[in-house]
Amino acid sequence: MLLTNGLLLISPKILQTFFDELAQAHNDPNLTVAQDRILFFALLLFGVALIGGILRFAQRRIIQGVARHIEFHLRADFFLHLQKLSASYYDNVRTGDLMTRATSDLNAIRMVLSSAIMYTADAIVFFGLAFVIMLYIDTSLTLVALLPFPILALIIRFLGKQLHACYERIQEAFSVLNTKVQENLSGVRVVKAYTLEADEIDHFNELNQEFVHRNHRQIRLMSFFFPLFRFLPGIGGVVLLWMGGLHVIDGKITFGEFVAFSAYLMMLVRPMITLGFIVNTFERGAASMKRFNTILNEEPEIYDSDSVKWNKKNIDGEIEFRNLNFAYTDGQQVLNNINLKVKKGTTLAVVGGTGSGKSTLVDLIPRIRQADRGTIFIDGIDVQDIPLNVLRSNIGFVQQEPFLFSDYLRNNIAYGVETPYDDKIREAAHTADLLSQIEEFPDGMQTLLGERGMTISGGQRQRSALARAILIKPKILILDDAFANVDTQTEDTILTRLSEIMKDRTTILISHRISTVKAADHIIVLNDGSIVESGTHDQLLNEDGIYAGIYETQLLQDELKEL
Repeated sequence: MLLTNGLLLISPKILQTFFDELAQAHNDPNLTVAQDRILFFALLLFGVALIGGILRFAQRRIIQGVARHIEFHLRADFFLHLQKLSASYYDNVRTGDLMTRATSDLNAIRMVLSSAIMYTADAIVFFGLAFVIMLYIDTSLTLVALLPFPILALIIRFLGKQLHACYERIQEAFSVLNTKVQENLSGVRVVKAYTLEADEIDHFNELNQEFVHRNHRQIRLMSFFFPLFRFLPGIGGVVLLWMGGLHVIDGKITFGEFVAFSAYLMMLVRPMITLGFIVNTFERGAASMKRFNTILNEEPEIYDSDSVKWNKKNIDGEIEFRNLNFAYTDGQQVLNNINLKVKKGTTLAVVGGTGSGKSTLVDLIPRIRQADRGTIFIDGIDVQDIPLNVLRSNIGFVQQEPFLFSDYLRNNIAYGVETPYDDKIREAAHTADLLSQIEEFPDGMQTLLGERGMTISGGQRQRSALARAILIKPKILILDDAFANVDTQTEDTILTRLSEIMKDRTTILISHRISTVKAADHIIVLNDGSIVESGTHDQLLNEDGIYAGIYETQLLQDELKEL
């Protein structure tokens, strides 16, 4: 950058020497400027321009390249941080907003790191060197010609704050717009089912119009910026013609020095024009960096504490809840005084109405949500003292709403296994009673699934998720209403096959169907977050409580279906 600007500032000095020689030859008839001398100056200017162009290319290539590398690492850090954040963090965060910060905001940050920093450093170096040379030529002329520049600095300070606030509002509007698109694409089937396409289009147009409106504010500010950066330096040019001409007539400076001074002043217009771009880019980048940092500064709620027993490499599967109470951040109490022990290799079934706390209870075991220390133990060790990687890699979890990736069916089942073998994948699919259906697909295991696995049925998605959990051979298997979308016959087949492979492993089974849980070693009934009934299937029927009521209702429903 120093070399580039140094060469750029040599050009006016070459012109100064050339015009002084011309003026001297014109005033003294005995002196002549030979053609070869003129050619020398022309070639010299060409050489300076050529080398300056090569240096400018190198300068841009280096700075832009470094900016791209920083962008790469920032994006990687951002994604890594998102993976570290607890699942509860995503309860109140919009996917579209995160996508905006990872794309649009990050792009604005890169523009600061590349073009804005390059132009800023370029302007500072060039302005500093040119100012020193101009002072050397004529001090008073320099001070008068550069008088408008402090005014520019004050205007930039004022408008910069306006631009910063403006860009924050623009990025917020873009996040909302991005979220709207993401939700509509994910929920397109719901939109079409309710024939609300026109309403969604109108809503999108409203958000889009708001985004345009906020951009208009920024456009108006920038429309004022750039003409101003051209106009104020132009005043200095007027002063130069008047005052500089008088100095030439008075003999204070030579004609060549006047030409050089004029060239330097005109060159200063370029950094002044780029100053508008610099301010614009810096304010946009600062607003984006602020938004970006709100994510990076977010601390994970769940992490490996200092008390973690790093020598713990595996778990056996015994689970114990001691005086467990749990409430969400809004203060709503979900679980109350849960005391329960699940021995290794046994099956615990959890039954209860909607909102009774069943899913929350099992979410606390792999620390998807965080319970208080001293309330949940595995193998007699507090779950917070077991490394997260060890804890979760030994737990197979099939949630109520299974998630499949837009990938091959084989890869979805093998997700979580480092080196999956085809025979093991097929075995897991067979246990989940899915293999026969997969073999009927045209592409078999290589069937490409749509977003969230929507190209297969709900029951097939649940069984694919179940096969995925079985394949990792977990010490603890948690099935959170994992048979809701399969018929009772398929459910019986799966449970029979599971009982064989889970003999030495612990299973927690959540279901609304009594037929699913009746064979469990132990059954608990949750109501308003508390265990209200506990025992085997026969014991609970004899108590004639909530469990018996559910059982009788379902028997009646089955009889009505038969009729």
